[in-house]
Amino acid sequence: MKKEKKLETINHFFKVQSKSTDRCLEPNDNCDRKAIRSHSIPSGSILSSLSKDGHVIMPSMNLNYPPPSEIEFKEIGVNKATTFSGLCSNHDSEIFRPIDIDLPDTDNQEHLFLLAYRAVLREYHACLQNALRFQSTYQKRIDVDISPKNEPDSFGMYTTSHMANAYECYLYKREFDQYLLSSEWSKLKHHIIVLKNQAATIAVNSLFSLDDIEAPETPRVTLSIYPNNTDLIVVFSFTETDSLYVSNYLNRILNSEGYYQKYLLSKLILQSCENIVLSPDFFDSFSEDKKNAIGQFFIDTIFVTAQDYESEYLYLF
Repeated sequence: MKKEKKLETINHFFKVQSKSTDRCLEPNDNCDRKAIRSHSIPSGSILSSLSKDGHVIMPSMNLNYPPPSEIEFKEIGVNKATTFSGLCSNHDSEIFRPIDIDLPDTDNQEHLFLLAYRAVLREYHACLQNALRFQSTYQKRIDVDISPKNEPDSFGMYTTSHMANAYECYLYKREFDQYLLSSEWSKLKHHIIVLKNQAATIAVNSLFSLDDIEAPETPRVTLSIYPNNTDLIVVFSFTETDSLYVSNYLNRILNSEGYYQKYLLSKLILQSCENIVLSPDFFDSFSEDKKNAIGQFFIDTIFVTAQDYESEYLYLF
């Protein structure tokens, strides 16, 4: 009965969400303005430092059913890189101005919160769009008698898993919404790593879940990486509830240093994040074997982690 109630709640949620897929997702959830394409990683202060001739490199993934999915690292213009339709122009400017006008200050709790909140918004938008796409395809399959109407097939189960994931991400976003509305920046905890004398080669803004962790609710953590002068700033952010699980999960990274720490970070980025930006010159320096290994590892770890897999080709710094 509990499972049926949850499924009924998720179905109702999607009926509401599908009425307008480009609406503003601001924290009060009552804005009727159309969402714009805004950057999840600021273009002026961060993307421009990575770009060459106005372009950066990003992974472009096609999530296929049945697997395998496909990935290609593509050159994309700075004006389009990392954009998503999550907020209207007013709310995007109002909420994120503190970290858009200049580089985020890691001593400022509001700045750290906003880095994480932007990752949460982007991930929720991506999860919602994927779930709606698979739901629409599943309904079409039923209409043309490819999928049965009265019992779920493998595609139906796959669609349901995406719907459940989007709904859980929505609930997680609502938690962050309340923190923002009440300015409770300290509700988030952070682990910050400063990589000294590091060239501007990579930026990340992503939310991911720790699916292999035994916990009452799946722990989640955001990762933000951005260049700051001659350093590279790495920020992990998470709720108080998830603090112990996240700290244990990140233990090896937090307690290592130098090449090995950056290698562990590289593996985590590739198996957990998709909102990644690389500088073109840096990416072009990779051998074809390295590019292929990175792409294959990215695909192989979409649904499973591979912490025991080792390859020097996965190094991203």
